[in-house]
Amino acid sequence: MVSFSRRGRVAVGLAWLFLLAFCASAWAHAQLLESAPVSGSILRTNPGEVSLSFNEPVTPLAVSLIAPDGTATDLLSATSGGQNLNVTLPRDLTQGTHLLSWRVASIDGHPIGASVVFSIGSVTQTQAAPGGDPLVAPLLWAGKAALFLALAFGIGTAAFSRVAPLPKRSQSIAQAFVIIGLSASLFTLCLQGLDALGRPLTAALSPPVWTTSMGTSYGITACVLGLAFLLSFLGLRRGGRAGAALIVLSAILAPLALALSGHASTAAPQVLTRPAVFLHVAGILFWLGALIPLAELLATAGEEADGALRRFSRIIPFAVGAILLSGITLAAIQLGVPGPTWLSPYGAILAVKLLLLLLVFALALYNRRSLTRPALAGDANARRRLRASILAEVVLVSLVLGLVAGWRFTPPPRALAEAAVVADPIFAHVMDEKVMAMLTVTPGQPGPVSIAIDVMDADMAPRSVQGVHLALSQPARGIQPIVQTATGAESTWQVNDLTLPFGGSWTVAVTIRLGAFEQRTITGSLDLP
Repeated sequence: MVSFSRRGRVAVGLAWLFLLAFCASAWAHAQLLESAPVSGSILRTNPGEVSLSFNEPVTPLAVSLIAPDGTATDLLSATSGGQNLNVTLPRDLTQGTHLLSWRVASIDGHPIGASVVFSIGSVTQTQAAPGGDPLVAPLLWAGKAALFLALAFGIGTAAFSRVAPLPKRSQSIAQAFVIIGLSASLFTLCLQGLDALGRPLTAALSPPVWTTSMGTSYGITACVLGLAFLLSFLGLRRGGRAGAALIVLSAILAPLALALSGHASTAAPQVLTRPAVFLHVAGILFWLGALIPLAELLATAGEEADGALRRFSRIIPFAVGAILLSGITLAAIQLGVPGPTWLSPYGAILAVKLLLLLLVFALALYNRRSLTRPALAGDANARRRLRASILAEVVLVSLVLGLVAGWRFTPPPRALAEAAVVADPIFAHVMDEKVMAMLTVTPGQPGPVSIAIDVMDADMAPRSVQGVHLALSQPARGIQPIVQTATGAESTWQVNDLTLPFGGSWTVAVTIRLGAFEQRTITGSLDLP
């Protein structure tokens, strides 16, 4: 039996957690606003340091300088954190092109990274910064999807036991999902560290991976989720009043954990978004957690099944109301002002999610209006149809949870809009022994851009030419060359109304017509954040 004093201590502890969660500073998905020197700059001397300015304080995770000869120098210890990162450079930098590769953690727990390229004296070839393991991202998505499924059909189903007794099979299923959730919490915590540092899977047991992961806001989310899964498992195994108290506490900690990190909960204003995330997740857990036990109970006739269906039918409108109200609030904040950013991957995932949810809500409405009353009246056919409809809901919501796991990799439109307002141009140089082109991309981010092309000779003096063609491609993504004819005259040319849909490294080919019978094509790369 759980004494009143213990419950009081639990309530006080939860109150402190809510206070910390809801009174935190206004966090948002971090975006790089500017760098000094600007990426692509050609400098006369060593700048001494590189400054990176963000729209919020960030924590440096990995900073390295790639020299023209390909050697890398770890500069993490020479980097100061905050909203402005200052990276002190070595004094003995050689002539040529250097690449500063950086990764930081935003306050919502998600790592971001890019590179700043600058040249001292002249532009030379340099090796690209090392990338992370390509398997980390899909495994992280799979881990998040498993985590969400475990929350719904583990902790959610356990919480439904406070509304109606769980059938034995449903209790076993809930215990299995809780164990999956506990494992997924640990699994995703490890992958978070690998992703943050850009490390391969072979480094999973490396201490820096775990300390880095725990240093992000997702670290506390994973720990609270792990505690919630553990309490739910103990509650299901123990039973009685003590078990019930553990399950209730677990059902409170689970939505609280998801309100501690992530895109939605870290958007401003915190006083609105964090409670909205809590209510959204709590409503979803109650609804989805009831599906498996209800489907099992409807397979048999009896007062126990009728009582569970009757109580669920009375409570579910409140849960659905909380889901809809909080979901509309969060979507409005995340999407921001209507514009091109709504067509981002985040917007595409939201659109598919809403389509699936419309089907789920249509099924739920059909169940409530057409099947629940006949089923309670003893209509065997209605009970079979209601059970089949509930199982269809389980399939649809599983797809929805898999989609939601993809949001981990997609900045919301509000963050993209913030960056669009202040994004500085980025630069790229392509050259051969006879001619050189300097490309200025405005704004310096994926999406609609314009590119100015300044043509110079080998001595970097402006050179008049008769025409310029630009081709950009991303072979790794299967994107064939996007070919544009520049407009202009003499040494200054411009490409407008061009859309670069993805960040990363673009292959650039600039074809320059030097005269009536001579043209040259020079190639290089353009790195978008």
